[in-house]
Amino acid sequence: MDETPALTPGAHRAIRMVDAQESAYAGELITDGERRAVRVDAETVSEQLWAMAGAEHVAGVRDVLRRSDGHDAVLPWCTDRIEVLLGRREVAESALSAGETVTLVGSMLRGIVEVGDRDVTGQWWLTDETRPVFAPGEGVACAESAVALIARVREGCADRAMSRLLDEISVAARDPRVVVRSIERWERELMELAAPCVLVREVAAPERVVAIDAHAVRLRQDADLLTPQPTALHRVTDRLLEAARGAVALVRTRLGRRRGAAVSPGRAGRPPDRAPRGRMLILGGTAAALVLVGGLIWPTPEQDSAATEQMTGIVAATASSTADPTPPVPDQATPVPDADHGQDTAVPGTPMPEAVIDGSVEQRAAALLTRLVACARAGDAVCADAVVDGSGEAVQQRLAGTDAQRTITAVEDYGDVAVLRLGPSGERGEQMLVLVMQKDRWLVRDVYDVANQPSDEG
Repeated sequence: MDETPALTPGAHRAIRMVDAQESAYAGELITDGERRAVRVDAETVSEQLWAMAGAEHVAGVRDVLRRSDGHDAVLPWCTDRIEVLLGRREVAESALSAGETVTLVGSMLRGIVEVGDRDVTGQWWLTDETRPVFAPGEGVACAESAVALIARVREGCADRAMSRLLDEISVAARDPRVVVRSIERWERELMELAAPCVLVREVAAPERVVAIDAHAVRLRQDADLLTPQPTALHRVTDRLLEAARGAVALVRTRLGRRRGAAVSPGRAGRPPDRAPRGRMLILGGTAAALVLVGGLIWPTPEQDSAATEQMTGIVAATASSTADPTPPVPDQATPVPDADHGQDTAVPGTPMPEAVIDGSVEQRAAALLTRLVACARAGDAVCADAVVDGSGEAVQQRLAGTDAQRTITAVEDYGDVAVLRLGPSGERGEQMLVLVMQKDRWLVRDVYDVANQPSDEG
């Protein structure tokens, strides 16, 4: 025989204890048929709860349980304050639907009628069955609390007809007597707009994918995978384009100087003649030659590194050789500004290299190396126009025995800091050159051999 004791139908079984943070009333959570309820000592129950016993939309005593040493009162389990629910829905950008609005407003109107003229204060809650009820206790009057919540719902209502009806109710419901007279009409009009439905309590606030840490990391990884990696083709193409732009700029500068020098006093007010057609042919041939050179020297994967380093010198030489071979006529009125900061800061008697024709970091490095050589010849140990303060002597010592014309390859360019590789020259092997931007101009920060680490001087 099965000796397992059978559960008594309808018995109130204890579940756990609840406090005021998770329920309108602290006590022992028990089963009450298909529902849940809170059992509290009957002697601690307020008169308001006893007065509202049996109400449908106002929390009151549901039942009385006898125990060995007294009695307990059974109260509805109120789990969520409606004010908190509305705030959660607003944060989630999920306004109440028309059906939810009908359920909430209709329950509030009935709760106002059930309270009537009684002096009952409290707050509106949702029971475990998701029914809106007015829970007597600390708070304000039933009608006043309902009006504030209805006005809040109306602010987020997108339905014009519903919004007009809620506006009328929120104004008139302050007087419970008006609610008693108008509740039937209001309920009928609410039901015509939408059928009542259960209020949704569990909503999740929207969050942008990029704001989530895990997704942000993943997005960055995916972006790195999609970013094309520089290949030998990209590097050679970029340098060919730089050389072509430089050649065009140099030819235009020299043509402008010649036209300016050739203008006579009688032609001062006339625009200069257009450049001869031969100049345009030179530029076109220059670009074609650069493309042809790039195709001929295209490296294999094993030769990629060596070919890339050689391209800097080839491009610079091509840009210089394709320029106008005739030296430009000096123009005393318009001196050529320095590429770094608009002033001619080179040592007197030392010409600037013709390779400095645009803003590439390689050509800026070439200009700085030329200045350093000039400073060394002039005995200027500081070389303030080319080296950061305090590093001039150390930089010149490491560059001693080398020439200004070296193969220069950009390694890293961070915007205001650049690292370049210098090819072997004289007594030195490969070296690394560090440039920094200070006071709107580029300066040498450090020079060190490839096998050594950068110094801490300067």
